[in-house]
Amino acid sequence: MTPLHQMGVEINGKHSYRDFGLYISSRSVGFPNRKFITATVPYMSGYYDFSCLCGGPYYGSRTLEYTFDLLADAPEALESLKNQVYAWAAGAAESKIYDDDDPDYYYIGSLTDAVYTPDDDLPECGGEIALAFTCQPYRRRRSDDQEVL
Repeated sequence: MTPLHQMGVEINGKHSYRDFGLYISSRSVGFPNRKFITATVPYMSGYYDFSCLCGGPYYGSRTLEYTFDLLADAPEALESLKNQVYAWAAGAAESKIYDDDDPDYYYIGSLTDAVYTPDDDLPECGGEIALAFTCQPYRRRRSDDQEVL
């Protein structure tokens, strides 16, 4: 079992803690958005809901959000670390995303947003980087690659 402080995210063979020394300060794994397929008919009150026909319901994407603490001993080292982390995360293009907090499953997704916020007290040596990934609606079981919600 991975110690709590070493838990992280693995994308394209690189791990947030083991390869970059990043600590997760927050994580959010959203549920997929449910798709509604409706139609209205002229002179009718309400609508027809086709969402559950043909084996539905259907789902849109889900969002994974991670915030990592960045720490460095010099401004140049911090800038280098920010660039390395961004390049690693930006390499996620319909990639497998493994979250140590959910060890039996993985997600498939792409980086959609990255925001760096400098630390209030020591902006030259640290801050946080927030990464958001848009993923397929189903997570996949590592053991048999079966899709589950």
